[in-house]
Amino acid sequence: MPAVWIALVLLAALRTPPDPPHTPAPESLPLRERVLIAAKIYHQVSTFFPELSQKQFDEDYGGYLDEILGDSVDRRKFDLSSMALLATLHDGHTWFYDDWIARTHGQPVGFVAYPVDGRWTIVHSDIDAVAVGDVIDEIDGAPVQQVFERSRKYISGSSDRDAQLSFFDTPVVFPERFTVTLDGGRRVAVDRRKDRKREAPTATEGRWLVEGQVGYVRIPTFHGIETQVEALDLFKKFHEAAAIVLDVRGNPGTGDPGILQRALMDKPYPMWEDHSAMHGGFLLRSYSLAYPETPRLTVKDATILPRDPPVYAGRLLLLTDRGCSCACEDFVMPFKVTRRARLVGEATAGSFSFTNSTRFENGMRLNIAAVRHTFPDGSRFEGVGIAPDVEAHATAADLKAGKDVVLERALAIAREH
Repeated sequence: MPAVWIALVLLAALRTPPDPPHTPAPESLPLRERVLIAAKIYHQVSTFFPELSQKQFDEDYGGYLDEILGDSVDRRKFDLSSMALLATLHDGHTWFYDDWIARTHGQPVGFVAYPVDGRWTIVHSDIDAVAVGDVIDEIDGAPVQQVFERSRKYISGSSDRDAQLSFFDTPVVFPERFTVTLDGGRRVAVDRRKDRKREAPTATEGRWLVEGQVGYVRIPTFHGIETQVEALDLFKKFHEAAAIVLDVRGNPGTGDPGILQRALMDKPYPMWEDHSAMHGGFLLRSYSLAYPETPRLTVKDATILPRDPPVYAGRLLLLTDRGCSCACEDFVMPFKVTRRARLVGEATAGSFSFTNSTRFENGMRLNIAAVRHTFPDGSRFEGVGIAPDVEAHATAADLKAGKDVVLERALAIAREH
């Protein structure tokens, strides 16, 4: 769909006679507001999103306009249509969010599950009747995989694996009340209207796994400086250890991990290759003969020199999983490519980007990935993740028994030398 055609459609919509004066229902969204937000979505995606297929996005956007410009479109419908449009770009950092829908339809499901060995397994639960390690067979009588595939179009993810991780953390795709059938036929009624608040751990923790020999440090987030300072203090405490296990499983990033990263590296290390779309400028790139394809700018950072000496120079083992995403992956990557640490666990999420964000006055938010990162050798990262050196993950039975087989495997490796 040419940009000029889109502009004409939006202009015509703005000139549509206004509805008769009345007090709108809380869920209503005036046509003018829908049009302006839709225009912003098109502009930001077309301007910033890396590797954009403009032709495909124009086609998807045309269908989106058909959905959101009708007379009977309420706020929920607009939100879901916008979520679905951005999810077509298959990027975990490209999404649409509305504070209103979070308040009115975003009550937590009460648990988190994702496929473990091909079976949807509970990995966290705030519901007494649902335990970690339980396997979900059905939701309201339908196979859980089928329900995921039906809901997938609303979930932004850099891969299906990334979207699976976010499925039960996207409550708007679930009814307020539903029934899950667990392995063995047991049924549990879930009522999302009950007040549940998931509070992710934010404190760094540490202990000796083997007194005086193997230390353990867990850092759950890179938000703020405190967690990294606490981790540095623990590394200083364990400085005589032959090996330290650093656990970043489930760490969503949400900050700059550079302080801890630089303090632990003991050799020069590279960062990502960055790729971004080129628009306009003195060469007027967007009007080239290659349009609608967009030229790409590639930047490779200089090698980073570590502090001398590092806060800990001994053997380092990193525990990773699919929950390690964004800045957590930014933290892990140099340890992998320089072999400063041995990675044990699962591949990381494969979702990291600098973004262009807009917050609208009505509480809606738009986040668009603006940079595509690749590994220093140019190989693809987005949707792939950082592979472990030693693959290890818990089974449903391990989770139910409370066994941390990944940590056990790391400890066995630490004791090998």
